[in-house]
Amino acid sequence: MFDCRLVMPWKELAQEGVYGDSEHSCAPDMETSDDYVPSDTDGGDSSDEEEYVPDPGVLADDGCPTFTVTLDSSNISRSLEIPMAFWRRHIRMISLQDPVYFNVNGDSWFIVLDHSATKIWVKRGWRRFKIANNIVVGTRCHFKLIDRIDVQFYVWFDRP
Repeated sequence: MFDCRLVMPWKELAQEGVYGDSEHSCAPDMETSDDYVPSDTDGGDSSDEEEYVPDPGVLADDGCPTFTVTLDSSNISRSLEIPMAFWRRHIRMISLQDPVYFNVNGDSWFIVLDHSATKIWVKRGWRRFKIANNIVVGTRCHFKLIDRIDVQFYVWFDRP
């Protein structure tokens, strides 16, 4: 089990270029929907407080809030949305301007977000992340917030 209380030096390593030279970190996706902006009709409103239900078992075990997304064809072809209610409850809104990190089995992925008044979505890094992790329709992705300041998530998958 991942211990969210550990201090992860990924931000400093990214600034030093350790993660920046990796094929899956800072470079923008070339064949992705980086210009994709979810419309109000794409899926639900991610600001809807009713959509985000905390995973009580995970929070009780280690104090780290977690959200889960079962990916559909829209997530695979376009982008991943992060629940606005989750962000508002657990992360400072100013952090939307900074990159976030997804950690999968010790590998760190540099992710750039974008947002509107009602939605948060991955702007850069999603295509590379989903290909490298063999993510397909029906994959259930769990995102455990392990650092609220530098915004880092430990990610694991339940495969269909």
